[in-house]
Parts: sequence; structure tokens; C-alpha cells
Amino acid sequence: MCTYLNINRSGYYAFLKRKKEDRDGELKRKIKAIYEERNKILGYRRIQDELYRQHDLIVNHKKVLRLMQELGIKAIIRRKIHRTSYEAAVSDGRIAENLLQRDFKVNGPNQKWVTDVTQKFVKFVSSITASSISFIK
Repeated sequence: MCTYLNINRSGYYAFLKRKKEDRDGELKRKIKAIYEERNKILGYRRIQDELYRQHDLIVNHKKVLRLMQELGIKAIIRRKIHRTSYEAAVSDGRIAENLLQRDFKVNGPNQKWVTDVTQKFVKFVSSITASSISFIK
């Protein structure tokens, strides 16, 4: 049979003696444990670092990536929370309540005063603030 398949007899018997188990099974278990322990947020680079820190294993990042793909796991990308300056100002109480409600009609002078503050950030100065106060006649 070996001559028909054109293989050596020693190669055939070596194949029969070979274990059927996964060579990277233990590493896959460690990767899965680190992944679950860190709430599924680590990618292959940080899992590689954790393998070194926790188990003193030096594993190539490509191998960690391949094993994670075989396991069907990948990092959950956390969205960054971007708050606009207006939302931050409202939550901090820096924006005053709108008392006029666009009702600019007055019976006499100095009854309603309005202001506008504009703040611009410049590279060489921390910020420039411009303010104007006016009254409605």
C-alpha cells in the first residue's frame, strides 16, 4: 500500500502514532480564559501581553490572532463618549435659563438686558473670550 501511495513505510507508521489532539489546545484555553476574564474587550495584541505577564509565554502576535480567529472571538470595540461643548455647558450649569423666550418687546429703557459670550481656543493662548452686553431700547 505504501508503494502504491508513493510514501515511506516509516512516514506511514509515524502518521499512525501521531496524536489526534490539537497542538495549540492549551494555548487556546489560556487565550479564552484571558478573554473571558477581561470582559471580552482585549484584542490579540493585549492578549499576547497578558500571556506573557500571567503565564510567561512568548507567543507571536500572528499566532494569537490566528487562534482567536479559529475560536471565533474578537474584541468588543468600546465607543468613546464625545460630548459637545454645548452639552457639557448645559450639564455643568454654565448656560443660563432662557428667560426672554425671544420676547424682545419692552415698554421702557433698561428693562431687558442681554449678553453673548463667545470663547475660542487658540494654540498659543489657552483661550480668548469675547463678551458684549447690550440693552434693548
